[in-house]
Amino acid sequence: MKTTNPAPFLEQLSGAVTTGLSKSLDEQAPVLANAKKYQQQYLSERFVPSYGRVIIADDMYQLVTRLVAAVGKNKTSVGAYVTEIVRDHVKRNMESINAVYLLNTQPLF
Repeated sequence: MKTTNPAPFLEQLSGAVTTGLSKSLDEQAPVLANAKKYQQQYLSERFVPSYGRVIIADDMYQLVTRLVAAVGKNKTSVGAYVTEIVRDHVKRNMESINAVYLLNTQPLF
């Protein structure tokens, strides 16, 4: 009598349940859905080498360091997190940033 390995079926079932549960939780708890999106956007797996230096307020550095250590799980760096924040800020405010820049020099974008 041939026995089949139930592992592939169980993995598929587990994945389906996990995916369904995740979607259900996202719909019921928008705060959790937003938190997950935030983590995927800003705290994903990437590192930025620190060739340049930027000085930020000590309290902000402590906050960012704690957040990256807790949520990034050694898969991202403070530099990568700050880069994503700045990138998103520029994207959201490109028109205003360019207007301010134009008032003082020439087109930035």
